[in-house]
Amino acid sequence: MEKASAVVPTLNNEKTIGKCLDSLLSNHLNEVIVVDGGSTDKTREIARIYKPVKFIEGVKGIARAKDLGWRSATFDLVLYLDADAYIPVGTVERLHRYVSRSNVAGVSCKVTCANPEKIFARLREFDALQSYNGQFGDSTIIECQVDPTICGLFKKKALEDVDGFDLSYPYAEDLKLLHKLRNKGYSVLMIHEAIVYHHHPESYRSAFRKHYFYGYGRGLFMKETKQQFYRPRVAVGTPFKFLARVLRRAAKQDPLILFSYAFYRPFVEAAYLNGYIRAKVNRS
Repeated sequence: MEKASAVVPTLNNEKTIGKCLDSLLSNHLNEVIVVDGGSTDKTREIARIYKPVKFIEGVKGIARAKDLGWRSATFDLVLYLDADAYIPVGTVERLHRYVSRSNVAGVSCKVTCANPEKIFARLREFDALQSYNGQFGDSTIIECQVDPTICGLFKKKALEDVDGFDLSYPYAEDLKLLHKLRNKGYSVLMIHEAIVYHHHPESYRSAFRKHYFYGYGRGLFMKETKQQFYRPRVAVGTPFKFLARVLRRAAKQDPLILFSYAFYRPFVEAAYLNGYIRAKVNRS
């Protein structure tokens, strides 16, 4: 396999950064770059324990951190991994099988929950599975629609071709990256066999905040690209098909989750809409 650099943006991730870095080293990444946004907890101290890790600090904003990361990378392949996520051994090799195609700029993992013991995290996982079912269907490889940099292997040349991330985006920076890459004729894939374990929000406050930021970023993106509301979001089919999938999955896994999900789904959608409207007003 070609040599690859890993980029990990951090901000107050003391609880998860150790496992994140351990997983990168167990996947034999040739270079690991941590880009810190000004952590006030022990994130920096923990990261510096790992001697192979290069540490860059004082980089404000997630888009700037990700952009500086690939520009600082030594090798032609760049793996992004969120600091609150980790990958099993062999994940990078699985991604590499597909990134060698000439028109492919990057390949991302299917996200699964790292903290299912927490009810809000489990609800987030249940919600995400509805979209995955609608996207993948019977396929094992699809065009990535969202979050390619939670864990994604990218060609540095492709990032250079689009001048990296849009630094004007405080959120949804990777959504804009997908747009730029596709406008250049590149494809970004998601493969079912490669999994990244991600720590989902564990409280109503963190869940609301997360979805507010999703909505805000989507609002910025849709205003800039003049797309219709909801049209470019992850396809879930008609409301009836979506409801049917929810009921089937709940019946198989955990029927009681339906009661919690009936509250969770409108709650996070309200957060999303709040952020979306705020972005449209702020950029008008």
